Amino acid sequence: MRAVVTGGAGFIGSHLLEALTRRGDQAVCVERRGASRRWIAGLPVTVHECGVADAECLAAAMRGADIVFHLAALTEARTPEDFYAVNTDGTASVMRAAASFGDAAPRVILVSSLAALGPCRSGAPLDEDAVPHPLSTYGRSKLLAEAVVHAYADRVPATILRLPTVYGPRERAVLKFFQLVRRGVALTIGDWDRALTLLHVQDLVAGLLRVAETPASVGRTYILSHPEAVTWRAFAETVGRALGRVPVLLSVPVPVARVIARTAELVAAAGRRAAILNRERLREMTQRSWLCSTARAAAELGFAPQVPAAVGVPLTAAWYREAGWL
Repeated sequence: MRAVVTGGAGFIGSHLLEALTRRGDQAVCVERRGASRRWIAGLPVTVHECGVADAECLAAAMRGADIVFHLAALTEARTPEDFYAVNTDGTASVMRAAASFGDAAPRVILVSSLAALGPCRSGAPLDEDAVPHPLSTYGRSKLLAEAVVHAYADRVPATILRLPTVYGPRERAVLKFFQLVRRGVALTIGDWDRALTLLHVQDLVAGLLRVAETPASVGRTYILSHPEAVTWRAFAETVGRALGRVPVLLSVPVPVARVIARTAELVAAAGRRAAILNRERLREMTQRSWLCSTARAAAELGFAPQVPAAVGVPLTAAWYREAGWL
């Protein structure tokens, strides 16, 4: 199989490229100019430094490809326009490039997000048929990316995957939580018993490959996640056990967090950079439930994740230590 991975030098992409090359597949990495290649250094992959804005360059990278894993996306951005430029318009460039091959168009697997759906509203776990209600510009940009994929359904065979929080070796956002716990403190905003589902990168890579090997997945949308429900309290305790700590659980009241988020936005705007915490992200973080159902993926793909939090968290902590990040 000849596979193209957009965003291939990043956290998820590098793990996927490792898996593809281990299998003996031909792998092509599409990555923006100047992006670090540290995680794919030494892998037998061809790299195209064009990002996802240039459909002509993307088409050159896709020549002869069987499948395109479209991972490239922004999860933090300085302006709403930046989210749409990469997540939505970038997806349009990928689909346009794929469609340029006519009947030989490669399959495209779009990696989307539960943020495109929004949180649980009825109390039931999110599934593929839930009515979208995104709370953030990021979520809206990913939902529009899905719409782009649907618009090309008559020209490009494609599958959409919606993911929860993905964690594991090389991931830096969850790292901050681990670093706090190592110091004996765990910090959240609002209620510690907010519930979510998680996905270890090892299970995600297995799911991506399963989709690629399942022709019947064309035209379908799936949620990939570990089925266990995890509260932030339980997650903090699991991280604590992995690090040999019993963290003190601290919570910032939501009204205080709103002031902090607004201040962070102003400071980031003055420095012309993305705010790590902003009011939209705060709204997503403080929702009561981001639980989801993986029934369709289990039934149609045979997707059976093997890494619950009790296993994935210690594995991640061990990698962080070895890498000198903890």
